[in-house]
Amino acid sequence: VTMVSPFKLSKPVSNYREIVVPKVDLSDMTKDFLQKNSGQSVSMMLNLFQSQIDTAEMLLQDPQFLAIKNEHFDLVIVGYFVADYVLGLGPHFNAPTVILYSAGMTKMTADYIGNPRAVSTVPSMLLGGKEPMGFVKRVINFLVSGFEDVISAVLVYAQTEYYQRYFPSDRYPAYTDVRKNVSLVLLNTHFSQAVPRPYLPNMIEVGGLQIKSKPDPLPADIQEWLDGAEHGAVYFCLGSNLKSAELPPAKLDAILKTFAKLKQRVLWKWESDTIPNAPPNVLSKAWLPQDDVLAHRNVKLFISHGGLGGVAEAKYHGVPVLGIPIFAEQHQNVQTMVEEGIAMLLEYQELDEQSFSRAVNIMLREHRYTERVKEISTRYRDRPQSSMNLACYWIEYVARHRGAPHLHYPGADMNFLQRESLDVIAALMLAGYLVFKVLKLLIKFIFRKLFKSTRKTKQN
Repeated sequence: VTMVSPFKLSKPVSNYREIVVPKVDLSDMTKDFLQKNSGQSVSMMLNLFQSQIDTAEMLLQDPQFLAIKNEHFDLVIVGYFVADYVLGLGPHFNAPTVILYSAGMTKMTADYIGNPRAVSTVPSMLLGGKEPMGFVKRVINFLVSGFEDVISAVLVYAQTEYYQRYFPSDRYPAYTDVRKNVSLVLLNTHFSQAVPRPYLPNMIEVGGLQIKSKPDPLPADIQEWLDGAEHGAVYFCLGSNLKSAELPPAKLDAILKTFAKLKQRVLWKWESDTIPNAPPNVLSKAWLPQDDVLAHRNVKLFISHGGLGGVAEAKYHGVPVLGIPIFAEQHQNVQTMVEEGIAMLLEYQELDEQSFSRAVNIMLREHRYTERVKEISTRYRDRPQSSMNLACYWIEYVARHRGAPHLHYPGADMNFLQRESLDVIAALMLAGYLVFKVLKLLIKFIFRKLFKSTRKTKQN
């Protein structure tokens, strides 16, 4: 396996070759998420999209990557987020392409294989939630889905130039054709997480890839800290991109004052040396093995930004969540957990000592969250094979069958009018109209004949 990524493995793997490439620095952007509450602004989303397109271009220009462009590969797996013009690597290596997406199905991922979106029954990822949609929400969902269509068209238009630059038309198929020639899409979801929806056989849910059936031993100091938490422990983490150390002073002070009043111990992912003025019941670490931490029996609450990785781990290990979403789809992820009865949502802009303390104490005091998440955990674990084994099976299946063209859905090659049979409906309506007009003329003709015949008889 040859892995081209900005992130280096901490532990080497025997059959794994790493090519570490540079990436766009997002530290200023993520800092603004926390300090300026810009996580949901349009300008932020545009900057985030452009950063992904630029990172992909840096990969294609990297000398280490260029050195392998003439090698042979049986399969190309693309980690997708916004920048999909790198799908040209599939035809470049003459290999089937698999997409690994860190979230659920969107307009873009549906387009790769032509998967139906079921707009009337399944809420858009931009809306989230699991409750059945009434008329008003279906109208909103229809409009939001239309907005997704516009965003998708803009992204395709913006990336066409990049695709043509690195995969010229005299040697490669068109960008639009490459986007429809994906063999397999792997989604970071599980069927128990959202509204049931139709999936084609080459759209596979593998949520929980990072979760181990048997957790690894924790570092000694963390193990001792959690083992000694006789009243339980709270785990606080804002993910790998957001840094708790960049929280505004007022919000940090509110969080610390709340933790100081708890009888539970707190384990906090904190990226700098130490937390200033941290109470004695708080232990901070720059890095924590989250899956293994959440597996500890004494962890009673997970305070999270609502990333899908943490959501999956919390559900698997049966830990209630206090969600503080910051950007992207995190708000929808937390809202879905709220509807499931395993989480509370605290808006980031409303976070102060009163609101944070109230939410934390409710989550720790009321057992309904713990009882409900145990039920959800049982559902999440009940699967015929692990996510990793499922993903490996389908990746190897596609490689064995040279892209598995027999799984290609004809609808992927149709336009909207054809796929929704609107052209058929229009043709039938036109045919019906023509039949109606012909019958109308025929009836008029017959009645005129009869009328003339009757008049002649009377005259005679």
